[in-house]
Amino acid sequence: MAARHLFVCTNARGSGKPTCGVDGVRLVSLVTQALVARRATDVLITETACLGPCFDGPNAVVYPEGTWYAGLADDDAAALADHLIDGVVLTAKLGDRPGS
Repeated sequence: MAARHLFVCTNARGSGKPTCGVDGVRLVSLVTQALVARRATDVLITETACLGPCFDGPNAVVYPEGTWYAGLADDDAAALADHLIDGVVLTAKLGDRPGS
């Protein structure tokens, strides 16, 4: 079982509302590259549909802690890898759990 699991919104829809879409897909790729470079073996990354707060995207959540991130950018990939491997939270990008 993986120590941590990152779920990243990659949802793209044509409603005119902002989406994580391509930015989320790119973030998944960059975090994966960072994890491979660090030879991390007990973490997982999953692309997901909408996580809720579309205007704050790209959004992600790390389990088992339930740490929510919002407004992620490409340059956050290494810090997300740090969270997955070492548990270091990227406090500058913490977001609220939808419905909280």
